[in-house]
Parts: sequence; C-alpha cells; structure tokens
Amino acid sequence: MAEAATASMTWPLPLVLCPLANFCFYSSVYLSSLFLAALSVERYLGVAFPVFYEARRRRPRRAAAASGVIWLLACSHCSVVFVAEAQGGGLSSGGSSISSPGSSNLGGS
Repeated sequence: MAEAATASMTWPLPLVLCPLANFCFYSSVYLSSLFLAALSVERYLGVAFPVFYEARRRRPRRAAAASGVIWLLACSHCSVVFVAEAQGGGLSSGGSSISSPGSSNLGGS
C-alpha cells in the first residue's frame, strides 16, 4: 500500500498485484475482527453461563471448524475484488488502479 502513495499515485508493481495486495490487506482486517468477535462470544458464554460452560466439553475439532468457517467467510467476502476483475470491471491498461484525488471512478464524462 505504501508503494501506491507515491507522488504520481500510480501502481509501480505489476497490475495483477494490485487486487492481490488489497485482498491480503482487507482479508487480514476481516480475519482479525472475526477472530476477536469469536473470542468475545466464547468469553461472554463463560461469564454469563459459567455452570453450563464449565460442563460443556470444548473440542479441538469444533475450534478448527469455527476457524475454517471464519477463514472461508472472510476470504469469500474479500474475493469480490477478483469477481469484479473477472466481470470486466477491473483495471484498465492505463497502469494505475488508484484514482487521483480529483478524479472519480464512477464514470461519466
């Protein structure tokens, strides 16, 4: 992302890396948020229902399944970039995937 903040606001790396860099950045944001939310739910259940929570056996398979669902959810949500690229709404061959501060990517004249 720091590479894109040059003075000319162009992407100096190959164009295929622009959506990949965005995917990695946003998927890590979503993953960390979802894992923190899952941890908060588990802690809430331990505080709100201590007897039930203590009697319930925690299994590594359930934790692995929950982690897999979180990974699937975050990566599928962030893969919209690649779907948009495949549908034709992707990058132009102009060499930049970042619009300049005064321009808009909404089309028009």
